[in-house]
Amino acid sequence: MTIKRPAEINPDPLFKAFETLWASLFTSSVHLDSALSKLTPASKSALASFVPVLLRTPASLCQGLGIGIPSGEPWKVSLADLATWKPALLAASRFSELRAVGAPFPGMTLEADVSDFPEWMIQDWQDEWGKQGAQDLARILGMEAPLSLRSRRAIGAEGVLKNLKKNNVPVRIAPSVLAPFGVVLSGYAQVLNTDLYKEGAYEIQDEGSQFMALFALWPELFGPRLQKIPGAASAERPWSLPEVPEKVPGWTVIDACAGAGGKTLALADALQGRGRVFAYDTSAPKLTALRRRVSRGEFTNIQTIALQEGHEEDTIGKFRKRADVVLVDAPCSGWGVLRRNPDIKWRQTPEVRARMPQIQKRLLLVYSSLVAPGGRLIYGVCTFRKAETTAIVDEFLSEQPEFERAQGGYLGPESSDGFFMQAFVRKTSK
Repeated sequence: MTIKRPAEINPDPLFKAFETLWASLFTSSVHLDSALSKLTPASKSALASFVPVLLRTPASLCQGLGIGIPSGEPWKVSLADLATWKPALLAASRFSELRAVGAPFPGMTLEADVSDFPEWMIQDWQDEWGKQGAQDLARILGMEAPLSLRSRRAIGAEGVLKNLKKNNVPVRIAPSVLAPFGVVLSGYAQVLNTDLYKEGAYEIQDEGSQFMALFALWPELFGPRLQKIPGAASAERPWSLPEVPEKVPGWTVIDACAGAGGKTLALADALQGRGRVFAYDTSAPKLTALRRRVSRGEFTNIQTIALQEGHEEDTIGKFRKRADVVLVDAPCSGWGVLRRNPDIKWRQTPEVRARMPQIQKRLLLVYSSLVAPGGRLIYGVCTFRKAETTAIVDEFLSEQPEFERAQGGYLGPESSDGFFMQAFVRKTSK
């Protein structure tokens, strides 16, 4: 059978931009955001509303567009062949046709199901959370990722709400029900061009990520919201948003895997500038980005420290048993953020999943040495895979008897991304 070349399917320039972007996702290690950033502004704006839908819900979207998919695809297709996967090209062609005539695109009304996820992934979910649990996770993780902001504590969520409404942001805005300083938007909006943002009054940050930072500081306040299973909040366990203490101590806090610093900034702001927050990471570009955010927000209690992977102890040894709080937000399989990074489920390999628990356990052991007697160690990941969550906790406690288990559990995915977090306390000497 002769397969049409993409240009024969649709010669539209937008389609050609899609072809290039789509191929890059499966022939390189580039992430979706980076691939989109390389397009012209017009193509980026258009494809940013289409490609994530295709990645999140390939089977449901193709069905909605009347495009047939062979049984088992796209999940049984090799990465090399996915770069030119015909149903994706046909869906993109249909999208450009609908857009050209101003017709509605069905992507926003889709409800995902298990066919929109790899069979191996659904099987893992069923093994760990049951058939209904897997179906619920597929439905939630096929939705559009939520957009939420973290306001500076001094301004508060209400202050940001009022300002955004004055700026006529064209979506519904509401205070978060998970994070005291959070603001939730009902859809995408231009929120990075306001004077308030330029002054450092708020940052884009998922509610669950905000929650983890506050949990690290006050697990006794935020721990009761966590659950034994991932997914929607249980109606049987009502929870009201706690008030963050007005008086905060001058703690020494370490964000051990800081990245670009979303939680670093949240920790420092929650402490109202008191104490010291040390941001560690092995990525120089991420720390550079964090320093820019620190400068924009005029934080004075944050210090960034670059580490060499595998040799972290060479730098951190001087803090041994001196930190009041250590947050280890470790690298993970990322299943809790599949709405935000849907390319994960297309490209993740068994080797990556097998390697994650080893990395997490090593990092937890390395950074646990920094916790002072009576201090807290917080382990967090944006996944709900048991091998990376409860199994890591059990292994750590079996090897580190000087720590005891405190609050912990799963958060989301639902209104927030999906997370697991566990607090430990280093025992004091008798």
